[in-house]
Amino acid sequence: MTLNDLIFSKKSPKKYWRHLVFWISQYIFWAFWATSFFCSFGQGYFSFHLAGHSYFILDIAYTYFIAYYLLPRFPGRKKNPKFYISLFLLTVFIYILFMAFQFYRKNLFHASTDEQLLNSWFITMNFITSGPPISCALFLTFKMLKNYYLKIEEKLALTKENANAELQLLKAQVHPHFLFNTLNNIYSFTLIKSQEAGTLVQKLSDTINYMINDCEARMVPLEKELEMLLNYATLEKVRYGDRLEMDIEINGNYHNKLVTPLLMIPFVENSFKHGTSQTLERPWIKLIICVEDNILHFDISNSKPVQSISPNLKNGIGLKNVQKRLQLLYHENHELKISSSSNTFSVRLKIPLEEPKLGETNTINQKEIFSEHQISIYG
Repeated sequence: MTLNDLIFSKKSPKKYWRHLVFWISQYIFWAFWATSFFCSFGQGYFSFHLAGHSYFILDIAYTYFIAYYLLPRFPGRKKNPKFYISLFLLTVFIYILFMAFQFYRKNLFHASTDEQLLNSWFITMNFITSGPPISCALFLTFKMLKNYYLKIEEKLALTKENANAELQLLKAQVHPHFLFNTLNNIYSFTLIKSQEAGTLVQKLSDTINYMINDCEARMVPLEKELEMLLNYATLEKVRYGDRLEMDIEINGNYHNKLVTPLLMIPFVENSFKHGTSQTLERPWIKLIICVEDNILHFDISNSKPVQSISPNLKNGIGLKNVQKRLQLLYHENHELKISSSSNTFSVRLKIPLEEPKLGETNTINQKEIFSEHQISIYG
């Protein structure tokens, strides 16, 4: 049984051990430590204080009655006078029993009046400073701190679950949005160049396979993500032909790096939909991806039509959706700058990368990713 189980577990018998430890600690403190300042250790010391602190039975009864009967019975106790009346009557009753026990223990029932008054004063001070009200206050304080900690943990867990659920929803919205636009591109292309349809369908098949088999994971190999980006760029480049000037640069050591899936594709897609497709003469897109010290630098810029187009997609996930994903995933540990001028729209993104654990390396040869794409992108 760990210390955490002892303090926070709600299961039996761990919670009973917790209560037992609390009362034993109470007894040791008051009976052996606090009173040692006033009494010397000697013969009969332990038996004297063991008998003297038998009133811990009253402490336990008083504490549990308040904690597990009065408080649950009066949830709106702040404005309920019955709670305070019940608490006052219970305290008076326990005080009378406490006083009677001490009188009996010290044989004061037949003592003189002066001696009874003097001892009554000391017993009353003992009741106030170390009696049942103090034990109850300590018990409720520990109980309140424990419940507060559990509520904080529960709130953090709930927040994490909500964030994960929302993140999965945002990620799921990427799939149909991307596939819908890509299928439209292939359909448009097959109307004029049906002989190229097979190649385009294969690239789309690879992309679908990637999203189904890999993108459900929290992190994916950066090389696979780059391959998917280049597949998408190829599909779009073939559609626009020589009318589009596209420049893609990928630098740095991108091998054996992990990245969150489908974070960059909305920015690339946005460049085509709101830049290239809206620009009548000589549209262009420039994409630079660089890996430096486990940091991914993603810079993309595109030509912008004379008539301003909102960077947020009217249909689909939009840039606001991507910003929300970034905030959920990386909080403040990322940089995103979106800027727009009269003829250029640009996005700069910086996110941390992870390295795969031992045995999880999933490396793709550089030539396998880029060799067939360089012709269609640059040629």
